[in-house]
Amino acid sequence: MRRRALLALPLGLATPALAQGMPRLVVAGGGIAEIVCALGARGAIVGADSTSLFPTDLRQLPQIGYLRALSAEGVLSLQPGLLLLAHEAGPPPAIAQLRAAGVNIIRAPRIESPETLMQAVTVVAEALSREARGQALNAALAEDFAALAASLPRPATPPSALFLLAAGSGAPMASGRGTSAEAMLRLAGARSAIQSYEGYRAVTAEAALAAAPDWVVAPSHTVDASGGVASFLAQPQLSLLPAARAGRLVTFDSLYMLGFGPRTAHAARDLAVALHARPDLAALPDRPWLRGAA
Repeated sequence: MRRRALLALPLGLATPALAQGMPRLVVAGGGIAEIVCALGARGAIVGADSTSLFPTDLRQLPQIGYLRALSAEGVLSLQPGLLLLAHEAGPPPAIAQLRAAGVNIIRAPRIESPETLMQAVTVVAEALSREARGQALNAALAEDFAALAASLPRPATPPSALFLLAAGSGAPMASGRGTSAEAMLRLAGARSAIQSYEGYRAVTAEAALAAAPDWVVAPSHTVDASGGVASFLAQPQLSLLPAARAGRLVTFDSLYMLGFGPRTAHAARDLAVALHARPDLAALPDRPWLRGAA
């Protein structure tokens, strides 16, 4: 699936002037980092985790490790005035060590819906004393999700998708119920082909065939790492699927599709275009936070 090009300078690339008077921010969580930038506080961020990849200049900041395996020492070395955490950030011992060291920590709620996304925006905006910007951002997000819902096709049977994530060199992990992948499919007017379990599990050929998905969905980096589309679909767990034989594979940037930040409604719209085979689906309003450095 082709996404819209992300060009030019986003609203969130704040100048040093915008960051004056703000605490030194360290952020863990790609979606939370996007919220900070959309609130105009990019200039205050002095460090981020490895999932904070957009806007792309965040990749040049000092790194504090992976979201679920943060380095307490790395955070402390940046002398943060505030550490903003996604709900999933950890591990707990590292967070406890940082609290004991006196680091001011605010953890956002779990984001799995438009409502919880807007709750997270409110939490971050209040932490940054940018309540008015937070209200404006939430108003725009509410408009985007309403436009998305109004534009979606309503077939009698929604398209189903086998949503896969990488698992090193092992079998791909397939989403079941209660995941961010299932939430994104639901926003796109589709459904997860697997409903028999919660979370992610290694997929087998038998389970994939029983799920009988209309589409296979996977991150672009996972498909690339397997050697490309043909190699990915030729895996023994997938090769017998009618969807795989027909080449019905949707690929995406993982942060764009699963980050649950301000771009989520647009990502769901792009996913819906592919899964419903509707290139004529109405575009959502253009927003400054959709555009990042090339």
